[in-house]
Amino acid sequence: MRPAETLESFNLLPIREPKKEYLSKDRKVLEHFRFPSISLRRTKKTFISIMNEDILNLVEEHGDEVLNYDKVRLTFERNHQKFYMSYCRKIFATFLRNEGVETELIDLLQGRIANSIFVRHYYRPDMSKFDEIREKLTRLHDLLVN
Repeated sequence: MRPAETLESFNLLPIREPKKEYLSKDRKVLEHFRFPSISLRRTKKTFISIMNEDILNLVEEHGDEVLNYDKVRLTFERNHQKFYMSYCRKIFATFLRNEGVETELIDLLQGRIANSIFVRHYYRPDMSKFDEIREKLTRLHDLLVN
């Protein structure tokens, strides 16, 4: 997702009423398709995002605070850290690929649909793969934070 879309998604999470339908009932997937004005663009269409407890804890930590790009950037600057939000997509994709996740699945999670007939019309990933990716993302979070 683009940085602005990511922050809009963050601001729609269920702590902020009345958007409870955005997070799936099992609290494991954000359902972007329910808000097409935010996530369905002409070129990149993001239908779902995988959630884990670390992200949900971050949302609860910020309570009702509405985030925007400048707030995030300034927080990094105050802590004397460089801020390149565009690196997030690269780190995410590279880490998952190095962990053995199929490129088609990474492309789907990043909003890219390949031109192949197979991916466009027939590829339906098994939902258990999302659980595996969730575990891998927890490891990535631990690597980045600790």
